[in-house]
Amino acid sequence: MTESEQTMVAQCTLEHSDTVKGTILLMQAPNTATLIKGTITGLKPGLHGLHIHEFGDMSDGCKSMGAHYNPDGIDHGDLIKGHVGDLGNIIAGESGTAEFSIKAHRVDLMGDRSVIGRGLVVHENEDDLGKGGDAESLKTGNAGDRLACGVIVARSEDIVEAHGGKHSTSGRSMTKGEKKKREKIVKGMKKDKAGFKKRYGKDAEAVMYATATKQAMK
Repeated sequence: MTESEQTMVAQCTLEHSDTVKGTILLMQAPNTATLIKGTITGLKPGLHGLHIHEFGDMSDGCKSMGAHYNPDGIDHGDLIKGHVGDLGNIIAGESGTAEFSIKAHRVDLMGDRSVIGRGLVVHENEDDLGKGGDAESLKTGNAGDRLACGVIVARSEDIVEAHGGKHSTSGRSMTKGEKKKREKIVKGMKKDKAGFKKRYGKDAEAVMYATATKQAMK
């Protein structure tokens, strides 16, 4: 079965927080928008920005995930117009739980702009969607601190990896041992960072993490 005939499935388990927890599922059928569904707990009631970030790098917690995924080099905005990684806001109720379903037409799980291997971050504050009137609004939406984050990992069996080659996973979350193994693999890959950058350009870091995740979960 070719990539064009498959439905791609990915998931993200939020980490690096003692209180904020969640699992997000991403699904895309050929030539359709990506559906992003999830439940996040431990939030303060209200709106919280949700973004896909450049890198699936958690070597320094959520800080090392870089900026919003923005392959078009444009200003921050909303789900329709802005960074590809701009997913708008999720709403947490009085219990601190946010359940959401987002139809993201500009987010891809396949092809050159696949977000598999990149990071997903939930923020402390409401995203002003680029309408705050200041420079930071056009960069981050003034969404504040990064509360929790995770790596978007391919979930389907024997799928075509985002940037070429085969990728198989069991559909489970990574164990702590596998996460440590992944970081060790990435550290080794970064010794040839120039080679990765020459081959994959701005996607080099994401490819490293996608590949390392595959190897760590074998």
